[in-house]
Amino acid sequence: MIAGLVLVALVLTVRLTHARRPRAGYVLVLVSVLWLVVDKAMEGPTVLYVTARHGLTAADLAGLVGILLGLHQAWPDVRQRWHRVRDR
Repeated sequence: MIAGLVLVALVLTVRLTHARRPRAGYVLVLVSVLWLVVDKAMEGPTVLYVTARHGLTAADLAGLVGILLGLHQAWPDVRQRWHRVRDR
C-alpha cells in the first residue's frame, strides 16, 4: 500500500512541478528516490541484468526518469549555487 501511495505522489509531483521554478526539481528528485526505496512490492520484470541476482526493473525506470527530470529542472539552481561557492 505504501508503494502505491508513493507512486501516486511521484506522478502528482511530476505533474505539479513541471515547468515550475528550478527548486521544484529538488522535490521531484526526493520523491523519486523515495520511490526507489519502496518500489520493491511493485517491481515487475527485470529490464537489464547487472548481476545474476540484481538488475534494473520496470518499476525502477519510473524513479530513474523522475530523478533525471528533477535534475534537469533543478540544473540552473545547481549551477548558480556552484558558481557562488566557487567564486568565494
